[in-house]
Amino acid sequence: MKLTEFIIPTAMAKPGMLVGELFRECIARQVPGIPFQNATGSIIGKASMRNVLKLTCIPEYMIKHAALLGDRIEGLAIPREKALEVFSLEVDPFVLSDMAVISRGTSMTKALAVMEQHDTTYLFVIDDEGYHGCLSIMGIGDAILRAVAG
Repeated sequence: MKLTEFIIPTAMAKPGMLVGELFRECIARQVPGIPFQNATGSIIGKASMRNVLKLTCIPEYMIKHAALLGDRIEGLAIPREKALEVFSLEVDPFVLSDMAVISRGTSMTKALAVMEQHDTTYLFVIDDEGYHGCLSIMGIGDAILRAVAG
């Protein structure tokens, strides 16, 4: 199996893109994030659903003490108003510069190693020809299952 068979084409986040648009694209493509392209056309980072949620919906003290929280704390739900507020924000301040990148010719083993190096479960396939899409741990797992099934 070739790694290129498991690349998921996605849009790129651009300056001024709204968080709601980011979430819609990521959910439609079943990826956790997409690359961020600046105004000059350079890919300079990633827009990640996880990072947006971490910075807007989870207080730091909750992260630090997550093990102490009960499973049924209904009062800590994300209200609709908060979700609407977050979705109307621009993605720009949430962009992470650290992103895992490989080229189309990369082996699956190296793709896994790059994911581990960046502590992520997805990466972007970018080479001299441009951006090709996202590759996730799920795509690699699918490739391995298909190879075993013969």
